[in-house]
Amino acid sequence: MSTKIGIIAEGPIDHALLPPLLSRIAAEKAGITWPLRADDVAELFFLRKRGHGGVLEAVRHLVGAIDTTHFDHACFVILLDRRTQAVQAEVKQLITGRERFVLGIASEEVEAWWLGDRTNTLAWSQLNGKLPAECRYGQSAYKAEADDHPKATLDELTRLSDRFDHYYGDGNLDLALDFAENHWQGYARIDEISAQCPKNYRPFQKDIVNQFRRLNPGMRPRA
Repeated sequence: MSTKIGIIAEGPIDHALLPPLLSRIAAEKAGITWPLRADDVAELFFLRKRGHGGVLEAVRHLVGAIDTTHFDHACFVILLDRRTQAVQAEVKQLITGRERFVLGIASEEVEAWWLGDRTNTLAWSQLNGKLPAECRYGQSAYKAEADDHPKATLDELTRLSDRFDHYYGDGNLDLALDFAENHWQGYARIDEISAQCPKNYRPFQKDIVNQFRRLNPGMRPRA
């Protein structure tokens, strides 16, 4: 069976961050290597509409086509942020009873999961031990899942660090790719993300592990 995973998400930053995160979950929690083959990499379903409305449209189209068109994907991952309750409800209804679909709800934005990996975020920004207490990420009570503006937190980190020649702003794909390729591919600290984002990340990880279990029913998922 193919281990190709389809990804339906709102934008290119989601597309940059999800594949290395899925790969790390597979390795650390499912005990398998993903992707297994070069042709089993993540397939990104690009949206005709922008934002969560585009995600809903893409899911409707895929669900409508999946009964008549052959898709050899192991599963399809849908990612929304938590402010999309109406869209979430409709997506859940569309995928009910279809075991190959996983719906992930990121806290505010996928950047919250990025920030949840504190070890790699500080290594990426080269700010380990240098965070001023008044900055968002430097506060002792900081929790990524409770961050009401993760993009602003990342923007602040890029402004505080001497490493970057441009800032994260409202989302910078080049910086997201830099983090994904150099700090998450093979290195994502998923237990840190789980501790920082228990409400939304943990169920997503559990569902992804279950998808990998379908590919290898004899495997024993790791704690």
